[in-house]
Amino acid sequence: MDLEDRYVSATPEGVSLSVVLAGLGSRFVAYLIDFLIQISVFIAFVLILRAADSGGGETSKLVTSGAVALVAFLDLFGYFVVCEMLTSGRSIGKRAVGLRVVRADGGPVGFWASAIRNILRLIDMIPYPFSLVGSVLILVTTRHQRLGDLAGGTVVIRERTAADKLLGPRAWDDASQWTSSPGGGTGSVPTFPAGPGVLPPELVHWDVTAVRPADMMVAGMFLSNRSGYTPEARGKLAVDLANGIWPMVVGAPSNMGPEQFLEAVFLVKSVRG
Repeated sequence: MDLEDRYVSATPEGVSLSVVLAGLGSRFVAYLIDFLIQISVFIAFVLILRAADSGGGETSKLVTSGAVALVAFLDLFGYFVVCEMLTSGRSIGKRAVGLRVVRADGGPVGFWASAIRNILRLIDMIPYPFSLVGSVLILVTTRHQRLGDLAGGTVVIRERTAADKLLGPRAWDDASQWTSSPGGGTGSVPTFPAGPGVLPPELVHWDVTAVRPADMMVAGMFLSNRSGYTPEARGKLAVDLANGIWPMVVGAPSNMGPEQFLEAVFLVKSVRG
């Protein structure tokens, strides 16, 4: 179910976006990693606080207890919200497994959506720590959403598809993974082959929301001027740029040439912003 369970939604720009939904197994592994990190941080904080408060009076013990309760709350909920805000919907566990939280329309998750989905984690985790409520909902809902996802309007998707796994864990700059064609090579930025504002079918499921405007500006300059570079410089620049943008793109196959990849990202970003 993890490999081929897709969800198709319409983006605000009216483009259909197809993503691979994360199943219960991969989400459990990601949560287990995050849980171990949270527990480790909490235990370390409590030990440090207890050591600093050794021999303190009654007031000091009350302050310590309050601080422990506050840290427990922030560790349980704040960890996920901060991670999802700073790393485009990825906690450490999700990043390790290759998952990401996005809005149901495919856009990046916002603060309130993240806060709602993680506060409702309290209900999803019943009975603690087995998370039976959340697990049942993930299994029975069509988009694999627990209660927090349903209330926050979010889904959890896989960042790499089965095709990527078949290609193996090769580095982005491993020359053996590139196709023979380096790309259009026209010395100009890509145009819209299907008409202005229309993406070809091969690109409609790509998610480039995490790609920054600065990255696109540099990529556009390279695509516009590439015909003036020597073959060696052109190849190195293409790989370096693709290597930097690749982690921010969801849905791209791994067997594209670096210039082909940059052209495709530029096209998708031009349509969707």
